[in-house]
Amino acid sequence: MKSTKSLIGKLKTGVAALSVVTGALAFTSGVTLASSISGMAPASPQPTAENLKPGLAVKYYGVKLNSIRQFEEWMEYEKGKDGPPIPMLNYQVGTGDVLTSGANDLVGADITGFINFERTGNYTVMVHSNDGVRVTIGGKLVHEDPDVHADRFSDEITLEISEPGWYPVRILYFEKKNTSTLELYWDPPGPEEIDYVPATAFAHIGK
Repeated sequence: MKSTKSLIGKLKTGVAALSVVTGALAFTSGVTLASSISGMAPASPQPTAENLKPGLAVKYYGVKLNSIRQFEEWMEYEKGKDGPPIPMLNYQVGTGDVLTSGANDLVGADITGFINFERTGNYTVMVHSNDGVRVTIGGKLVHEDPDVHADRFSDEITLEISEPGWYPVRILYFEKKNTSTLELYWDPPGPEEIDYVPATAFAHIGK
């Protein structure tokens, strides 16, 4: 059985090296609420294949934010605009466009859809973010690092999946200025090593 901790270490080392090259700082601490999370609920009923579209749906808000709480308050007064679906969470773009927004600063994103856990068991996940982020899966708060910060990782988070299938996911994220990062990694049960959650594991209900 492989050592998850050694894989996480390699991942952090590699991203830290990349961040030095790109001018960003990769810290190895975040604000994770629990190291192991159980009781997540799969979508009920499960979405059918004909209703699903690739990637995650997203609404964008053009606003200067300092925290996820401030973002939630802003969303009470503004509806946001639908953006192109986000294929997967693998964005470390420096000063480039934030996600699929077409803007490079002052972006809030309300990201929704499903993540597919194909088999039962423990999935180790990590979130890499810049700036604020909150990740909810299957109705459980998985990770929150809610304020303005440079690139940094969450701690390792174990998701205890008791039923295979599609689980609802919602991510609130904002970028204030300069650089932006939003990445989601997992180490599934089985022989795979830690990597980005693949595009095939994300979907949303098509309109």
